[in-house]
Amino acid sequence: GTLDLDLLDGFDYRSTVFHSGSSLEQVFAIYSNVLQIDADGMVLNDGEAQYRVAQWVRVCCDPSYRVEPPFEDWETELHL
Repeated sequence: GTLDLDLLDGFDYRSTVFHSGSSLEQVFAIYSNVLQIDADGMVLNDGEAQYRVAQWVRVCCDPSYRVEPPFEDWETELHL
């Protein structure tokens, strides 16, 4: 329940994300791919990473929602 509340207001996204392992994997993939950490281990863009995850969750709950800018392949790639 800690994702961008404005973007997900009115959507019960928890049931969407937690009902399937692949959905939860995608959340972690987007967050970790977008997150930037400097050489000292300081997080530089937590808000941006959370927002991109919130956009993906929103489109799962509301197929009419358009992600802007569209996701790039590197953002959604799952590294095994």
